[in-house]
Formats: sequence, C-alpha cells, structure tokens
Amino acid sequence: MMIDQQEHFRFWEQASIRDIEVERTLLAKGERKLFTTQSSSFFCVRRGNVLVLLNQKTYSINHFEMIHAPSKSFIECNAGSEGAEFIRISYKAAWGSANSEEPQCIKERMNPTHITYRVTPTQPMMLYEMADRMLEVQQQEEHSVPLQLKALFYQWLYHMVEQFYLQPPVVKIASPVELVTLTLEYMLKNYAKPHTLESLAAVMGRSAGHLSNCFKQVLNRGPIDCLIRLRMQKGCNLLAETKLPLRVIASSIGYQDAYYFSNAFKKYIGISPQKYRKQMLEEDVISSAGRNHIVGTSDPCYIPSYDNDNYYQYLDGGSDEMLRNIKRVPIALLMAFGLLLSACSGGSSGNTGAAAGDGSTAQSEAPANQANGSGENNTNENSQGTTRKVNTSMGEVEVPANPQRVVTDFFLGHILALDVKPVGSNGVFMQNPYLEGRVEGIQDISDNLEAITGLSPDLIVTGDAKSYESYSKIAPTVFLDNSAPVRDQVQELGVILGKEAEASAWLTDFEQKVTAAKERLSSIFKEGETVTVFDGGLSKDITLYGNAHTGRTIHGELDLPMNENVASTIDPKVGWATISSELAESYAGDRVFMAVNAKAESYDYASDPVWGTLDAVKNNELYEIDGYKFYFSDPISVMGQIQDIVDMMVERAQENSQK
Repeated sequence: MMIDQQEHFRFWEQASIRDIEVERTLLAKGERKLFTTQSSSFFCVRRGNVLVLLNQKTYSINHFEMIHAPSKSFIECNAGSEGAEFIRISYKAAWGSANSEEPQCIKERMNPTHITYRVTPTQPMMLYEMADRMLEVQQQEEHSVPLQLKALFYQWLYHMVEQFYLQPPVVKIASPVELVTLTLEYMLKNYAKPHTLESLAAVMGRSAGHLSNCFKQVLNRGPIDCLIRLRMQKGCNLLAETKLPLRVIASSIGYQDAYYFSNAFKKYIGISPQKYRKQMLEEDVISSAGRNHIVGTSDPCYIPSYDNDNYYQYLDGGSDEMLRNIKRVPIALLMAFGLLLSACSGGSSGNTGAAAGDGSTAQSEAPANQANGSGENNTNENSQGTTRKVNTSMGEVEVPANPQRVVTDFFLGHILALDVKPVGSNGVFMQNPYLEGRVEGIQDISDNLEAITGLSPDLIVTGDAKSYESYSKIAPTVFLDNSAPVRDQVQELGVILGKEAEASAWLTDFEQKVTAAKERLSSIFKEGETVTVFDGGLSKDITLYGNAHTGRTIHGELDLPMNENVASTIDPKVGWATISSELAESYAGDRVFMAVNAKAESYDYASDPVWGTLDAVKNNELYEIDGYKFYFSDPISVMGQIQDIVDMMVERAQENSQK
C-alpha cells in the first residue's frame, strides 16, 4: 500500500462514490470465474480458498480475506478443493476536490482506487454482515436504494480501512534455529505458567506441528520435553538449595500440586524429590559434584572443550545437520535447559512422557514428511554433494547440485516436465487436469510459510517476487517470471535444477510436436482464414483474447492468425480486451473458440440473434473449449492444449465434410 491511514481516510472523505454494485458468487471445486472490472472492486472471500490471477499476478486468498482490484482489471478466480464463496463490491470514485492545488501525481499516489492491496480483517464478520445487508438492499425496488447503498458502503469502507491498518503485520518467517531460540527464551521466562504444545505454538505464531518439527530438527526433541527439562532443572536447584515444602516448589515451577510434581519428578529423574533432597544434603550441598545429574550418568556425548568450534563435536554419530543447528543456539540457553550433555541423546534417561503443567501428557512427535522420505536423510545426501551458483533476476543464488526436496508455488507443471517431483506446491495447480496422475504425494502448501518450512525444502522455486524474501529464509530460493515464454522458463529451470539435458530433450520434443500439429492443421486451414478467441458465452460483455492468456496456445504456439480488428484493438502488453457481445461480428474470425465453464455451460449459438449471424456459427466452426484447462500455462498443459485444439479441429472438419 502506498498511502498511510490518514491519507486513506482523507481520500474517501473527498471522494464522490457512485454506481455501487454487490454480487455474491459460488464456485464449485476447481471451478473458474472470469471478470473484467469496469470499476474498482473489492473481492471478499467468505468460504474456501481462491487462487486469483489479477492482471497477470497470482494471489492465494483464503476465507475471510479480501483483495482490492483497480478498475479495468482482468481477473480469474479459481476455487480450491473445497469450493469457494466470495462477494464482489464494485464502485466508482472520483476525486472530490476539483480546485485542489496538489499536483495530479500526488492525487494519483494518494488514490486508493488505483492500487491493488490485500486485507485480512481483524473483525471479518462485521464486514461480511454489512456486505450481506448491501445485497439485501440492492434487491429492493425502492427509489431510495442508491442512497441506502451509498450509506452502507461508506460504513463498510470506514471499517475496512480501519481494519486494514489494524491487521496483524506479516510475520517474517524465522529459521528453525531462530524459532527454537525464541521459544526457549520464552519458556525460560515463563516456565511456571501452564503450557501445552498448542499454547506455545500460539504464542510463537506458528502451528503446533511446525513448532514441533523445528525442535526436532534443531534439538532432536520436542518443545514440551525441553520445558520439562527446564522445570526439573529448576526443581532440583530448589530441592538442593532451599527447605521449601514440595507444594511451594511444585507451584513455583508450573505443576498443579505436590503429588503431581512428585510423580513427574520420579519418572523423569528416577528417584523421588524427597530422596533427591536427602542425597544432596548427604553429599554436601555446597559441592557441585553430586548436583545437576538430571539426565542420568551416561558419558557426555560432546568433547569438553573451550574451543567453540570443537565444543559440539559428536562422538556417537548422528545428524551433522542437527549439530550445525545446535551450534547456532546460544550456549547459555542450552545450559539452562540441561541440554548440553544430551542434545544428541534423543531423550533423557528418565521417562520424557511426563506431564506438562496443565496435566496433559507430552507425546513424542513423529518425524515430519515420512511420506516423502526423511528430510534429514535427504539433507545429508545433498550435503555430501556440491552446490552450484546460478544467475537469476534476483542476483546470484547458491542452489544444491542435485535438489531432492523442491517446493514451488507456481511452476509445478514445469518441474514435472523435467522429471523432478516437488514435495510441495500450490493446490490449485495440483488440480490441473493435464497433471492428473502426476501429483500424488505432493503436499498442498498454498502460500503457507509454515507448511513450506515443515517440508524441509532444499530448494524453492517461486513466481511471486513479493514472497521471495520470506522464502529465502527457509531455503535457497529462485524467482522466475511467471509470464515469460514457456521455452525460456524450461531452459532456466533446467539450469536451476541441474536438468539441462532433460530441458534440452523436452524442448526438442516440444518443437517436433508443435511442427506435427501445424502440419495436421495445414490440410484443413485455408489460406486467409482467421481465428478469434472469446470468453463469456452468450453474455452481455465478452472477453477478447490476443496472444496471451487463453489465446496463448492458439495464436502463440499454433500461429493461427487473428482477425485484424482483434490485432488492432488488443494491447499486446495486456493481452485481452472487453467488448459488448453486440460487436462480436466485427471481431469474429472464420473460426471462433469460446472459453466456457465446461462442467456447467454450453450454449445454442445458432439460435442467438447476434451469434447466429456469424459465419463461424453458420459453418459449424465455433468451438467451445474448457476455460479452466486453458488457464494453465506450464509446458505439460500447453502441449495438452495444442493436442486438444488440433484434435477438435480435425474432428470438426471430418464432421463438416460428411454433411
């Protein structure tokens, strides 16, 4: 957002609002909805998850989130696996101070109607209830409806702007070591409070599974085990150095009562608190010789040394990666939790299933990602190899020579085409019909940083420049332009993934198949004929495509020529335009492709007073294509789209020849 809260409110105070419209849309699983906004709009997702392609940029909007789209925007909304429901609030706004002395550029900068921004409301139900009220008012047939809508819209705007600036800041992703360190510091200050894994995760702003996975990666034990160790350390000190009764000690370190503390102490230390205190008294409490043996008497698993580089040398084997992580945790914290002698042991000598302060049982968490293999093993395997430096638009990036755990938000089909199966990707792309049978075992990460971190990726490939910094804190990250030509993307990914040979082979095969497809069409496509790609069916306004989006395969790869009016109307940088269906005749080519929702739509064009007059309809050369399938632009999808188009045209030619 380019304006602050004061400027934001100031604009709306001076703006003149008109033409307010509210619309509710329901989408089934995998269903697509296309919009071309003539006025500025808020898209408020009320249920499910929607992947929004807004002016060639991709956003993943979850329930109770909204996005603002400027006027004249091209928007594709694709529902996730649970379907989706969203409300669109459209409006037009004009600057209210005609005599303002401020330069026009300042006005434009302060004008929130020209900006794309995302809102995660702190009180979403308030906004959605007001949107519902606007829907009800809009359906009335009273003369006061426009005024009522305007009044409600101003109230809605006030609360939306207020909540926009109150929304929680984007949490910068912390590395596992950083997260573990912050959690240990929190527990050190708050060990006497009742805690569960879930409550600790909530304090740190992470999911319970993610927090547990990070502790396993760094310390080879869960956060509750660390909390118990700290409490036992504090309990041992109080037993040895004070004469406080057990109930006071128990309460001071977070246990419900003396009985509960005694049971937990005996399970963890091996003896009762009373016996431990007696031993300390007998051995001279001033001496440290008999103190602090709270993890058993096994030999230390680190070589004692004051040289920090050697302090953590591991004697019994295990994970080198874990040791590298432990070295980055402050030594003082490890000592406070009694972890220096046991971080490599996988648990204490006692029963680490002792209960936490709230009475819940601490259970051991299974290693993450078992379905995709052990993240630790893959890391070790990769660490035995080498890394490479690749040049990207974000600068030079060091990547694994042979990445094993790749995560991508946009380039799923591209990576699969190079015989690499990612461990995680965006669920919308996993529903791509052209990738059916290829995505089993891949985890849906959407844009969830916790889910990505939990997969322990060794390489992230993203098409979202805004997420690059956050992703880079998880693993080596490479940014690719998601609007670049598919051939360039494949070549670049071949270098990044160390799959240059596969990329070269794919490009050769692709060119051969494109050539063969063009040859098949040459026998049925007459010289001078043109093709037009529409979207919208029999609606008032329809979308016209050039050499981009849905027209990318037809005009771009197959080189089917456009109608001259299409070529002169569409800005190549935009790739589409909206026209009234009444003008279809001026833009329709000899053959017409109409993108529709194949699951729910099919139209009788011949009976329509406008479309029925077109030569393409009269000659049975109008083809309905699945707009959802043609949304995808990865190499596997593009090749499938080419095959679908050619098969469709060849089959239609055979039908027409038999008439």
